[in-house]
Amino acid sequence: MSSRWFALAVHVRSERAAADGLAPVVDEAFVPALIEHRAWSDRVQTVEVPLFPGYLLVKTTLTPEKRVQLLKVKQVVDVVGRKAGRADVAPSVPDVEVESLQRLLAAERAVDPVEKLVKGSAVVVGAGALRGVRGVVEDGVDGQRRLVVFLTLLGRGVRTVLAADDVLLDPGAPL
Repeated sequence: MSSRWFALAVHVRSERAAADGLAPVVDEAFVPALIEHRAWSDRVQTVEVPLFPGYLLVKTTLTPEKRVQLLKVKQVVDVVGRKAGRADVAPSVPDVEVESLQRLLAAERAVDPVEKLVKGSAVVVGAGALRGVRGVVEDGVDGQRRLVVFLTLLGRGVRTVLAADDVLLDPGAPL
């Protein structure tokens, strides 16, 4: 059985602590986050803000025994989508969704969270800084096209404005 991505529900504002606590138990922990600069009266502080408060992603081989290990980490509430009596413990998050989200965040573009499904055309970015990212293109009311990368299991996603050098391809097209 190979490692796959799973979403974990964790206590809000403890996403990073949960990821740190899970490090010895999982292959990889990923907290999708933004870096924000917050101004106080006497200083400007850089803070990491989770894109999906109360959730993080882990790559592991999920067995009932592994689930118990995950739940022993103080901040973890449960595995998202878990249903009693299921042979597979919980549904996994498709690799393509996680990889697209990681590439989008690595491109350091301005993004904002989306908490609902959006209408648009499914695409893969074939060139530019977002090469290989799969998502949905939506037309904004301001005339700009936006790319939305969605994590279906969480029902949430991230939106960014497409640049002129982002070449869009049909999702079935090879890169």
